[in-house]
Amino acid sequence: MMRLLFLLIIVSFLTACQKDYNRINQPYNLLPATTATVFKINELNDFINSTENHAIISAIYSKELKTTKTMLKNINTTRPVYVALLDKNSSDYLILTENDSTLFLIDSIPNHISETIKGTDINKTQIDSSITYHKIFGNVFTASNNLDFIKNLSVENKNTNLIKLIETVNQKSIASVIFTADSPNYSKLLFLNADDDRNPTNQVVLDLKHTDQSLKYNGIITLNDSIQFKIDCFKNTIPQKINTTAIAPYNTQSILSITYQDFSSFNKNRIQLIKKETDSTQTFLNYTNEIALVDDTIILYNLDANLILESIEAKTLAETFRGVDIYNFDTPEFFESRLEPFMTFSNAHFFAAYEEFIIFSDSIEVLKSSLTSALNNNTLVNTEAFKNISKNLSTQSSLFIYKNSEGLSKIFNEDLNGYNANAVQYIYEDGYAHVNGVVQKFKKRVASNNVTEAFSKTIKEDIIYAPQTVKNHVTNTHDIVVQDINNVMYLISNSGNILWTKQLQGKILGKIEQIDMFKNGRLQLAFNTSNRLYVLDRNGKDAPAFPLKFKDEITQPLSVFDYDKKRNYRLLVTQGKNLLMYDQRGKTISGFRYSNNGSNVNSQPKHFRIGNKDYIAFTAGESLKILDRQGNVRVDVKDKIRFSNNELFLYQNMFTTTNTLGQLVQVNTKGNLSTKNLNLPENHSLETTSKTLVSMTENKLNIKSRTIDLDYGDYTAPRIFYLNDKIYITTTDLQAKKVYLFDSQAKPLANFPVYGTSAADLQKLDDNSGLELITQGDNRTIVVYKLH
Repeated sequence: MMRLLFLLIIVSFLTACQKDYNRINQPYNLLPATTATVFKINELNDFINSTENHAIISAIYSKELKTTKTMLKNINTTRPVYVALLDKNSSDYLILTENDSTLFLIDSIPNHISETIKGTDINKTQIDSSITYHKIFGNVFTASNNLDFIKNLSVENKNTNLIKLIETVNQKSIASVIFTADSPNYSKLLFLNADDDRNPTNQVVLDLKHTDQSLKYNGIITLNDSIQFKIDCFKNTIPQKINTTAIAPYNTQSILSITYQDFSSFNKNRIQLIKKETDSTQTFLNYTNEIALVDDTIILYNLDANLILESIEAKTLAETFRGVDIYNFDTPEFFESRLEPFMTFSNAHFFAAYEEFIIFSDSIEVLKSSLTSALNNNTLVNTEAFKNISKNLSTQSSLFIYKNSEGLSKIFNEDLNGYNANAVQYIYEDGYAHVNGVVQKFKKRVASNNVTEAFSKTIKEDIIYAPQTVKNHVTNTHDIVVQDINNVMYLISNSGNILWTKQLQGKILGKIEQIDMFKNGRLQLAFNTSNRLYVLDRNGKDAPAFPLKFKDEITQPLSVFDYDKKRNYRLLVTQGKNLLMYDQRGKTISGFRYSNNGSNVNSQPKHFRIGNKDYIAFTAGESLKILDRQGNVRVDVKDKIRFSNNELFLYQNMFTTTNTLGQLVQVNTKGNLSTKNLNLPENHSLETTSKTLVSMTENKLNIKSRTIDLDYGDYTAPRIFYLNDKIYITTTDLQAKKVYLFDSQAKPLANFPVYGTSAADLQKLDDNSGLELITQGDNRTIVVYKLH
């Protein structure tokens, strides 16, 4: 019996020794209780290199780890290395890692002096000017620049909480770091203010992964039972989807967004944190699910923004901008302290409701700029840089912080140009918060039709003639023409200045043409109203002999022909059944005589040249008329056609339009008619070039053989533009106020649709690269977008 008891004691002793050995064998068991920050480095060489060469990592860790680099560079291991910084205010460090025979080969290190400290098993090694004390403790290699740390190592003095956190880190990360949230340098990755006077001591664990272009990190923040830190404010709340990025302008510098399912729960925690008396009156904030500070605006979100809008009593209508009401906010100091310590906003003088958002600003111009970006979908969520980082983020957050390169540079106090989109999000759970962060350099590709608003111009009265571009022969650029409800014509420069106005007698019919009546390179504007034929010079003055006045009504837009491209212009005026032709001096062309068939001309006469022959074609009643230069029948078309309301085009060298049955109708130069079923309803639109046919019906846009299903709406007739050797097609949904732009392959251009309320013109307005799209912003405003 005694022998058995003795054996049990021996086994128990050996087991205890083995357990103690295992404890020592885990290097982090030797971390002192006073440890302020600890790194667990899984890929030593990669991490050392990144502290020297990676812009973000070096900005955060290079200074703190500077004293350790000499030692770390001479450690040879693939096992984890632990680097502890024992005091936030000193450079003292402790290095721990599992020992092996090749870990630290002193004899192979150049420029070193090494000795054993008398009476100890501690070695002192000087490499260049750096002195390190090191010893083997059990199976752990230990090193420090402070001799006392090495002398006092003990597994009995371990940091239990720290060890628990170390055991949660990702073994596959390049490195992990554990620090307190009040650390002014390390907390830069949190995008929070570490100088907060509440001095949070919450522990932060971050796993780091990096490439040359990015730093991605995730981990947790430990939270307290009491409300002591900003993240503690989300206790008893549920993370929500971040919606602010869908309305924040594409060039936003900074966003701080807080979300919750119940504002009152969040606010109760917030009040405990700041320990200030605050107005507890129920406000419109109770109807919100998200509040964000976006540069110079405060943005509120709710699926039904009308709940917020209706509960804001202190408001008066200031103006309406592009269909959106802008209000004066009678309590501009409302946000000054209600959202501390997350955000403060002193002068919220104006606000507007747009979709699910309420936007507050101290400037009506800033508010309009935000609305413009939203109306054009020119928002952060649509940028390539933000899409690039979104892959690393959760859709839901409690706290979300975004910085562009300028905002990031302010955090790190150095130029971080190229890091165009960066974000940190916090997702609250019981007792801790998940942290996801990404700081990423984004190499912008050469932009293809990136769209920004170049300028807008508002005139005094409503516009009745949609913007059209005309060539400026002086600068070889283009200007813009509009006409208001009082029949005043405006010429507006490509920078938005009104060059002149002209009072007209009636509304302009159709497209304004340009002629060089004096054959000197100076262009005039030629067009007609219902009773005048105008030719205006560059300064808006009437050309000699013009305008021509007519008693009978002009029923079609002016047709301008230049048969031989010699600037011998013919101006054709349509009056019901009759055609009248004039030269560029306003004199009647006696050699032109058209014998009508008793039917009104119901399409604008057009000139086509096929081979070496000229054709003047138009529709009259159910007849297709094809004349020569003198007005005689050149092609006799015997078939009767029930024409749709579309124009006549030259497509595939045939006179082309559609009928009321939705068929494509084509007539060749011999008068032979053919039809093709396009399956179009009676109300449809058509436009063609010589080789490209585009049609529009309800929500279907057909480009060549391709069909695009758009949202249901009220669409303008498609328009085709041939610019820079490319074909573009536009149409505007007047109901949704969206302008669409497609290429000849039916592919939408990037960042379209944009906001617009009229048919759009597309042109190269100025000397800069890229095209401009011109449309109306509202009844009195033209908007010019730049395609980069």
